[in-house]
This record gives sequence, structure tokens and C-alpha cells, in this order.
Amino acid sequence: MKPSCCVISPPNPLVRGGGFSRLLSGGFHTKKYIIIGATLIVSAALFVTGVLLLTRSVPIAARDVQGVAASHSVKETDMIKIVIGKRDFLAATADEAPKATSDEAQKPSAPTYTKENIPQVTGLTRLSEKADSLTIGWDDIDGVKGYRIYRRDDNDPEADFALFSVVSRTGLNIRNLSSGCKYSFRVAPFIVENGTAYEGEATEVTFGTAPTDVEGFHMTDETKTTVSMSWERNDRADGYLLERCCKGKWSDYQTFDQDTTEFTDTDLEPGRAYYYRIRAYREDSTGVMPGAKSAIRTVAGLLGPEDDHSASKLGRVSLDYKASKYADGYLICYSKDKEEWEQLADTDKTHYSTSRLEDGETYWFRIYPYKTVDGHDIVGAYTEMDFVAKKEIYDKKVGDTYVEVSLTDQHMWYIVDGDVYLDSDCVTGNYGTADTPKGYFSVNSKASPCTLKGDDYTSYVTYWMPFIGGGWGLHDADWRSSFGGSIYKGNGSHGCVNLPPSVAKKMYAHIEVGTPVIVY
Repeated sequence: MKPSCCVISPPNPLVRGGGFSRLLSGGFHTKKYIIIGATLIVSAALFVTGVLLLTRSVPIAARDVQGVAASHSVKETDMIKIVIGKRDFLAATADEAPKATSDEAQKPSAPTYTKENIPQVTGLTRLSEKADSLTIGWDDIDGVKGYRIYRRDDNDPEADFALFSVVSRTGLNIRNLSSGCKYSFRVAPFIVENGTAYEGEATEVTFGTAPTDVEGFHMTDETKTTVSMSWERNDRADGYLLERCCKGKWSDYQTFDQDTTEFTDTDLEPGRAYYYRIRAYREDSTGVMPGAKSAIRTVAGLLGPEDDHSASKLGRVSLDYKASKYADGYLICYSKDKEEWEQLADTDKTHYSTSRLEDGETYWFRIYPYKTVDGHDIVGAYTEMDFVAKKEIYDKKVGDTYVEVSLTDQHMWYIVDGDVYLDSDCVTGNYGTADTPKGYFSVNSKASPCTLKGDDYTSYVTYWMPFIGGGWGLHDADWRSSFGGSIYKGNGSHGCVNLPPSVAKKMYAHIEVGTPVIVY
């Protein structure tokens, strides 16, 4: 018999034990594995040792490199790259400290002051102003805790400096001030040492708020070559600045002190427009501080019109005046106390009749000529007159019912019991050749219809109301298409008062014989 063979596997040291000596006694393959494993262990140990040595030579641990490097603004070119596992880290090189590049890092440290050497504030100035506020500012002092601001109202003779504000910034807006007033300020820097605040020497300066507008700026008189103006005194101003515009150019013209409130400009060119602007100003340590401007416009030689027999008639005031040279029109105003004025009319005529006024009351009137220049109505000096409203005319008293005819106005009023019952434009006798007589008359008869005859005319009317004999009266005139205005100058009647037919019809039906007729 052949003997049987058996294969004995080498023992597994990890399973069965046997120690390291038995493993070394294995075959070729076993030795190779042992060598490779030992090499890996040694390599890993050397790597870990190198990392530990490297991280001990830099100021940060490898796990914190990214955050610290970013906080110090270290450039990547100043870094070395460390690879641990699959993550990359940046670290500053061991032979160069991190470089700070921010403004904060480059700024020199603030100086340290003691209570004996606190510097004084410089550059204290007014940055802006209004009528009720100021903004002040000053140069920064590095190293102080802040600034204390003291204020004094210079308009109060008994006032003294009082602490107003404590700030850490270098400016302050101060509100709720009085316009046109001066205030003094002291700004003192301070430090805190051992819990106690110490001030340096204060810097003092005086500032003012803008003054209020100049009130009452107006013209008081004018000639062909001069213009006079005045204004009210401003108690909160140091003076006044006057500007003038001539031929389209503005210029600083005059400066006045606080007590001067009038000025006359001379050597003006007649017919030329002149503009004036005035404003009050305050002057403080920063300079001149002007307020808002008040303006007037005028035309040299634009004079108040000359009166031409204005009068109070039948409870009205009839204003008649001569034309003013350079005037394009006239503004007519009235007042009962010379303080409050109301405008009555804007007209290009040289005559104006008021409505009925209160009998026995005094009224003042002003007539302002104006000229239109560049779209603006420039008003000249005014003419002022006053009258007592009265019913008397031609030295006779008039009752409450009468007919009133104004030749200048070319207008008729029929007054009944003190009220206007009827009024209308009319046409009176041809001016200069057949003028309607002026005077106090009365209606002496009525006729409808009636034929009016004269030396060279015959007129058929429906409503006839004569007041002087049988030759002058009020009647309808259906041959006319318009009434009033200046028709009577060249195309007037033969002396009668022509009325529109509808007006004459209504008047004829109501008027009684004996009713007064006053023509003026």
C-alpha cells in the first residue's frame, strides 16, 4: 500500500496565537507582509512627528489656521499649505508675523492727556443758520472723552453761560432759538481720570440767527429823476443791505445801519424801470448773516396823477384826475381809517365814480399809476384824497328818491327810497356842441308816445320824461345799438339823456312827476 499524504496549513497567529517569533518563522510571503506593515507604521510616525514639530513653530494650531489667518488679513502668498487627510489649511510662515493692513491697525494710538494738558478746541464755526436754529462745528481732538457746550443769550443783559449739552461728536444743531438774536457759546473738551471728569480751556465764540424780514418796505415819493423809499426799523438787525436792478443787472447798492429807515435814490432816467431789494442782516464772529429779501419796483417819473376837480356828489365820490406820464393804468383803493385799504378798481380811465357811500362818513382814496414791464405791473407813487360822503349837490339837499346822471360816467341811476331801483349806461348831449345842462332839475311831465322836434331833426320816441321845459329829458333811443363809454364825444344826443328802450319803459312806468333829476 502506498502511504497517504496530508497538507498541514501554517497556523494563523491572529487566530490561534503563537507570538511574533512564530510569525517571523513563516514563509517568504509572510515576511514580505511584515516588512510592508512596518514601513507604513514608521512612515506614519514620522509624518505625525513632522506635523507636530511644524505646528509648534507657528502661532496657531492647524485646526484654527483658517479663522485666525482671516482675522489678521494675512495674504495667501505669506502662507504655507498644510494637508491633513483630505483638507487643506493655510498658516503663516514661521519666520514672518501676520501683516495688519486695515486702517484701524495702521492708525496710531490716541494720545493720553492729563488734567494739566487738555488741548483747546479749534475751528469752532457756524455751519448753517436759519431764523430759529443754528448748526455749529469744531475740529476733532483725538484722545478726549467728549465736549461740553455752554450757551448764553446775548439779548438778555442779565443772562450768563449755562451748560447746554454734552456730546462726543464734533458738531451740534441747536433749535428753538429766537430770530435775529445773538448767542455766545463755549466749547470745552474733557477727559475722565480715576472716575473724575476734567475740562480743558473753553473756546468762546458768538453766533447769530438770521433776522426777520424787513417790514413796510415801500415808496414814499417820486419825481422824474428820484425815488424815495422807507421801511420799519428792525430791532434784531445790525443793519440793512439794499440791492438795485437797472437794465437787467442787480448790484449791491447801499448798506445802512440799524437806525436808518429811509433812502432817496437820485439821478434816475425818466421812464426807466428800477427794482430794489432790501434785507436786514446780523453780523457775528463768522461774518454777515442776511435775512430774507423784501422788494419794490418802480418806474422813474411814474408819478401820482394830478387831481382834476374830484368831488363828493349825491352820496358818491367822483374821482377825476389827469393822466400820469408813463402809466398804463390806475389802481384805485379806499379806506375808512387810513390803515386798512381795499381795492375798488383797476382802470385805464382818468375818472371813477364810487357806489353810494354812507352819508356823513369820511373816506380816503389813493390812486396808483402803474406801468406793465416784462409782464409785471410796476406801481408808481400814489395820489391821496379824502371826502365826506353827502347827499347835497349844487347847494341843495336831495331826498331818498331821485334820478342821477353822471356826464363823465355816461351812466344813469334811478334811486327810490334810498336804494338803486334802476341804473343803466346812457348817451348824453354831444360833447362841446350840445352838452346836457348840469344842475338840479325835476321831471315836469310824461308822454307816451311823443315826437321830438328841433331845428334840424325829428325823433319819434315811446317814453318821454322831460326835466327842463320841453326840450331836455330822458327817453328811449331805439336807433342806438350801444350806450355809455365815449359815444357822447362825437355821436352824442341833441342834449337829452338817451336810454335803452327796456330801461326807459320800466322807468316810465314807475317815475312820478316832480321827481328830482340831478345832472353833473
